[in-house]
Amino acid sequence: MADHGADGAAASIDQSVLATFCFVDIAGYTALTDSHGERAAADLVDDFTGLVHAAVDRLGTVQELSGDNAFLVFPDPMVAMQALSQLYRAIADKRNVPLVRAGLHHGPALLRAHRYFGSTVNIAARTAAQAIGGEILCTRVVADALVLHDWGGAATFEQRGPVALKNLPEPIDLVAITLSNLTRRYVIDPVCQMQVDVRQANNSLFLGGRQWWFCSDACTRRFEKTPGAFLHDRPGN
Repeated sequence: MADHGADGAAASIDQSVLATFCFVDIAGYTALTDSHGERAAADLVDDFTGLVHAAVDRLGTVQELSGDNAFLVFPDPMVAMQALSQLYRAIADKRNVPLVRAGLHHGPALLRAHRYFGSTVNIAARTAAQAIGGEILCTRVVADALVLHDWGGAATFEQRGPVALKNLPEPIDLVAITLSNLTRRYVIDPVCQMQVDVRQANNSLFLGGRQWWFCSDACTRRFEKTPGAFLHDRPGN
């Protein structure tokens, strides 16, 4: 059973709620810590915390912030997307910051002492774990509500089909959302997973049929030493 939220009084009246639950985290956080150290990781978490509150506080609830992970609650999928669009736009405009990933599910849950319980919360968390950096992944019920809105080309929806999620008996239909109006001249440093502005990158190398860009000399040297360690996807932590 899920147990997410701020501390509350032990005695409380149970309340059934219908909401959109969202988990957001920093993709590549462990890689960044390994490459740039604990102070850079702590600074990044501080920045992430401020960006999350700026995007969410007027529209929903920051239920829990733990390190590089945020648990958010919204009244419905459209409001959730408004907040996520603002968050993703703010991150897209920052150099040398990793991408984030998010997972959404909408449905009933039990609210007790400021904590949410139930499979809806669990599915939202498992959905987020399937997302890659820069992606918003949602369940079918969320996608069905969002596609009714005219996005004017600002968002595209890609069917991922049934996906087996950890500790759930049946596969869940997932849909990937791409915010197409957030395209920037950024690439991902393969070592630390930071966004790098190609116009101001410290170094670049051509290897494996493509150009790689780096945020620092240190990341360039690590890549040159063992490129095979970084030539694969690192969507999570």
